Amino acid sequence: MSEDKIFYSIAEVSDKTELPKYVIRFWEKEFSEINPDRRQGRRYYRQNDIETILRIKDLLYKKGFTIKGAKKILHEKKSDGAKVFADFQMDEVTQTLEPVQQKSSRILKRFSFDAPLSESEDKKVDFSEAIQKLSEIEKILSE
Repeated sequence: MSEDKIFYSIAEVSDKTELPKYVIRFWEKEFSEINPDRRQGRRYYRQNDIETILRIKDLLYKKGFTIKGAKKILHEKKSDGAKVFADFQMDEVTQTLEPVQQKSSRILKRFSFDAPLSESEDKKVDFSEAIQKLSEIEKILSE
């Protein structure tokens, strides 16, 4: 398939992305970023559509995002060259975005936390245990 083409059929996109046609059609409905031209009942994809499909494939199949998470990634705008997401954070070791819930659930399984004191209780709190637990969590995150 030549790279200087302007439009690609769904069969060509399927071959190029190694995805079944039905997946591509489904993703068109889910992701507004995929917007093929339609003429005479056929879909014609541009190179930027193919790149978007490949990015979605990477997010869903390799990085383990849900469709909702992948939508969020694609919709977020860059701010100061870095992306900031409420539900995702950058793993400093692998330099990939990971769902925050995934990391925090792994950490919470290793530690048990007591219920916080109510605001009405007038007691001095010993923070040494909390500091120790936070240090252990920091150690895990840096692994």
